[in-house]
Amino acid sequence: MYRFMSRFMTYRRYYLWRARIRYFTHDMDTWTLACLVLMVCMGLMVWGFWRVVNVPQPRIHPQAAAVRVEVLTDEAIHRIVLVRHGGTTPGHPFYSAAEIRGSTQRTLRVRQTLQDPVAMKLQADMYADIADYINATGACMPFPCRRVSFRIEQLQRSGYESAVRNKALAEILQVPWYLVPNLDGERTRVRSGWADDFQDVYSHAWNLDDLQKMHARMMAEYPYRAAVPWLARLATPAQEQLVFP
Repeated sequence: MYRFMSRFMTYRRYYLWRARIRYFTHDMDTWTLACLVLMVCMGLMVWGFWRVVNVPQPRIHPQAAAVRVEVLTDEAIHRIVLVRHGGTTPGHPFYSAAEIRGSTQRTLRVRQTLQDPVAMKLQADMYADIADYINATGACMPFPCRRVSFRIEQLQRSGYESAVRNKALAEILQVPWYLVPNLDGERTRVRSGWADDFQDVYSHAWNLDDLQKMHARMMAEYPYRAAVPWLARLATPAQEQLVFP
């Protein structure tokens, strides 16, 4: 019996509690003890049911989050298409100040899609829901915690890269409209409609979609795991593996 209970308590504490239980129950008959155990089980069932029905509502519904992520991704792709087909002759370099300013504005709008307040609030709500789930259940199940941390780190990194590039490109618009700005460094991204690969935008959208799927899965598991969080920890392996399906 101790082999099973060793995962919960020490050797001394186990035998101390066993002695206490035997002290209080040695005068009880089998019928009284069975009734007492039944009452305790019924109380635990009521308590577990109360925990299930009182799980806090997520800040954003998983289906609403999925729709918003899809809308943001489609809008970003649409704006990338506008960049690719911008200018008099799509794909040719821009030389005039007006063409460069137009290319800059179109390029800025692409990254602003995933940087506007709506997208940032969506990410913040999903971060908060995931944090509440982990605090309530004590685990990141059904995902390894390393995978969740990795996805969040990648999402923040791609968002930071987009913000830095937009800040560098925004300096082009500060040049007087009648002057041709110098296109070097990050500014080479507006030289033509195909000069910017938008890899940071694609990465941001992919990681945002992965985070939304994690959020939806965790919110679906929330009512079942929050009631008895220790049960999920029993099934969790001692060492998590970073496995990506």
